[in-house]
Amino acid sequence: MTPNDHAWANGLIPMIAAEEVSQIISGVSDIALVLGSDGVVMGVMTNPNFRGQSDTKAWEGAPLTETLTIESVPKLTARLESIPKRQPDRFPLELNHKAHDQFPEFPVRYSFHKVGTDGAVLMLGADLRSTAEMQQQLVNAQIALEQDYEAQRDNDLKLRALMAVMDEPMLFVSVRSGNVIDANAAAADLFGRKASDLTGAGFHTMVEGKGPGGLIDKLVSVAASQSGGPVKATATGQHTPIHLSPKMLRTSQDQILLCKLSSPTIVRASNDTLTDNLSDLFDNGVDAMVFAAQDGTVLSTNTAFLKLADVAHPQNVQGQSLSQFLARGSVDVGVIIGNAKRSGAMRLYATKIKSELGTDRPVEISTTRLRASDTPVYALIIRDASRVEAIRPGSSNVADVDMRSVIEYIGNQSLKDIVAQTTDVVEKMCIETAVEMTSNNRVAAAEMLGLSRQSLYVKLRKYGLVKKD
Repeated sequence: MTPNDHAWANGLIPMIAAEEVSQIISGVSDIALVLGSDGVVMGVMTNPNFRGQSDTKAWEGAPLTETLTIESVPKLTARLESIPKRQPDRFPLELNHKAHDQFPEFPVRYSFHKVGTDGAVLMLGADLRSTAEMQQQLVNAQIALEQDYEAQRDNDLKLRALMAVMDEPMLFVSVRSGNVIDANAAAADLFGRKASDLTGAGFHTMVEGKGPGGLIDKLVSVAASQSGGPVKATATGQHTPIHLSPKMLRTSQDQILLCKLSSPTIVRASNDTLTDNLSDLFDNGVDAMVFAAQDGTVLSTNTAFLKLADVAHPQNVQGQSLSQFLARGSVDVGVIIGNAKRSGAMRLYATKIKSELGTDRPVEISTTRLRASDTPVYALIIRDASRVEAIRPGSSNVADVDMRSVIEYIGNQSLKDIVAQTTDVVEKMCIETAVEMTSNNRVAAAEMLGLSRQSLYVKLRKYGLVKKD
């Protein structure tokens, strides 16, 4: 027995009257309940500041479980069953009381104390409504932050999409640091850099003859006055004159200049009648048109090509290899791009287009190497030849016959002898195939095979193909 226990047991603390006990209990707790051994509420005491104390008076004479929510009943039952077996658990127990009338549901943290010898239990409770309200406020604040974050992401996505589709060069420049905050692809092309290289770069390093603050001050002055012409400058390295039309924006931490750029040396497509006509032809022409890079990557296509290849969306074609849509795949691409690269153009190349539905359609392709830009671009005009194929007279498949004659050598002669004896067969097959693929266009066939026209005619006479229609 500790000295403190000895003091209580030897009567050093005088006996406390019942009225004083009630005052002490109601003072140290928000609500106090006395439960009988059967779980019925025998008495209720509340702190004067406890909200809803008039409603708790109705609990007397009723089982406490009737006042609790469904998830709190098993917790109370388990705690009451453990009291007669051992000392009550020192940890408090949180219980939720039901809402009724206009009195909402509220949580209470109870401590359990065995009193008397008849199994009665004293429950001292602390009202947790203020804590729950604070937690709810924190949850609401978290939800509001998440909603603001999602709204910010949506706005950022819209800005990115808008910058990507804009043809006019645009820059966001910080007034305080003088660095580029964001730039679209058109602005990157104007300065001859990548958009990622422009972001974070000092704006004064992108133009000639201006210090770190001179150009920014000029742009701020023009944007503030909202008058006067655009600011003139020259792109560093490109020596391209540019005009900047600034607009001032203010954020919570900085001022930002939205600069619209233009170059007087660049002819705008909207002012070019020929460009407008060509654009209209590309969009509404009956023949399929494809612009491809040197490696065969599709840069853009018109609607006629999408119909020819049974493609639903342009996104399914752009950025893909042209070989995916040609019958002979990379072989066709190599012949088309290779010959157009050497001679500048290739006429009437015969092949087939593979559609997404698995069908093949015969086509004739004319290819031209465009020289408008530093990067080689190839324009392909693809014409549906299925009607022409239907009325074209059939030709004997000489290649199959010659191939069977080659196979007959296997087992009778060595590989070296077979190769030596079948060189002419392979050469004839290649020449005949090239002539058929180019619709008997001898110039195109010679270009495809990498031969001169004179050498091609010599080989045609050698294999008896000169008069072949």
